[in-house]
Amino acid sequence: MKQIFFDNELQDLFKEKASFSFAEEIEGETYRKHANRITKRIEVNEKRYFLKIHGPVGWREVLKNLIQLKVPVIGALREFNAIKHLSQSSINSLEVVGFFQEGINPANSRSFLITKELEETISLEDFFLEGLHKRLSFKQKKILIEQTAKTIRQIHDSGLNHRDLYLCHLHVEKEINFEDLKITTIDLHRSQIRNNVPERWLIKDLGGFLHSAMGFGLTERDCYRFFKTYFSCSFKELCKQHSVLVSKILDRAFSMYLKPRLKPFKIVSTSPFPESSIFSKDQDKSGRWLFNKEIPLNLFMEFIKDEDLLISEGKVIKDEEGHLVVEIEIQGTNYFFKKYRIKNLTHGLSRVFKQTRAYNSWVAYNWMTAVGIQTSEPVLIYIQKGFFGKRNSFLVTRAIAGQRLDEAISNNVDSEVIVSGIVAFFKKLSWINFSHGDAKSSNFFIFKKSIIALDLDTAGKQGFSSIKKNISKDKKRMLKSLANQPSLHQRVSKRI
Repeated sequence: MKQIFFDNELQDLFKEKASFSFAEEIEGETYRKHANRITKRIEVNEKRYFLKIHGPVGWREVLKNLIQLKVPVIGALREFNAIKHLSQSSINSLEVVGFFQEGINPANSRSFLITKELEETISLEDFFLEGLHKRLSFKQKKILIEQTAKTIRQIHDSGLNHRDLYLCHLHVEKEINFEDLKITTIDLHRSQIRNNVPERWLIKDLGGFLHSAMGFGLTERDCYRFFKTYFSCSFKELCKQHSVLVSKILDRAFSMYLKPRLKPFKIVSTSPFPESSIFSKDQDKSGRWLFNKEIPLNLFMEFIKDEDLLISEGKVIKDEEGHLVVEIEIQGTNYFFKKYRIKNLTHGLSRVFKQTRAYNSWVAYNWMTAVGIQTSEPVLIYIQKGFFGKRNSFLVTRAIAGQRLDEAISNNVDSEVIVSGIVAFFKKLSWINFSHGDAKSSNFFIFKKSIIALDLDTAGKQGFSSIKKNISKDKKRMLKSLANQPSLHQRVSKRI
């Protein structure tokens, strides 16, 4: 048994008591209760502390983690050592005032950790949720981003990776002193300490942190400022020396952000949409569909289930063996109905184990809009039921304003807008390891100063072994489509 108290009042409180049992029974406000762990806020002689109790995990949990190649989280010793490690590295963390551990068997050991409550602080998550970041000046926002990046770099340079590095686990003073901004790291019970943090754990920590910051209006410039500070380099050096690592970090961040949000959109998923969602899904004997609840669904389904009606009522844009595109006005709004046809049995069999092109477009829309790539908004997808890949599918999108990029180029639209838009498009694709699949000028629109990506049915995420090759193909295809504009071709080629 090991028992340490750095606070005389706590030592007297636990003196001559069965320490673990007393810790379980002591009154306090329960902040968190999960499996074998309980976190309480307790008060002793008008002083406030946090008490983290770790009960036995059992061999079943230990073996499950080992089979999954995960390090089991056992006891309070890991956090005790992590806080001590950060303190020795002059990094702000909690102050330990008590520690107890008993039992040699890792599956049945019991322990607890007592730390002083952080006074007059707020987590960065609550800071953003309460909208306090909106009151910051440009200079203050810059200091906050840079100091956060420096703190995380110091943690990693010390050899510690957090494994739960989110906004909620970094605290700042409620009344921030921007001349001496201090950030305190908490919740270290899953952390790991080595001589150097391996790349995969850097990616997990930084990806998780950036994922937790999404949705709070941080800009692309804010993101790069964070990375420049973390890597302690210029923007040029960041792009040249750290681009691959940054791409992996951003890919993880966006994956963590989007995967739970996309789960209900899986066409065969039983996961329901939250009541607040504007989307819903349904099915009948003919097929399944996802739709925006704001559209008149019955009218849309009439056109989907009667191709002749769709063609007669709308304007046919394209009618090929495998692809029908019709523009049609419904209740004052123009929509594009895209039908992806199965050409023949061979074509159908080739797609047995693939998602339909309509569903690919739906997923790609969500990924691309997450990184700020504009594209047409889908309002409905329909996937026909069938055997051996005989599944026609529909994608319905709202019509968009503007003109096709290839036509805009011929009409001498501002070339700098076009070059900047194309460069930004490929940069953002690399963030999420995505490829368009058919990135040529005729598959993009331009409206005012925005480039809009269309025809996403062959777009998709790539593995790191194939992303360079596939994005390279996209770039070559785009440059080929600009071949008859030498000046524009040269400028785009130089920058991508």
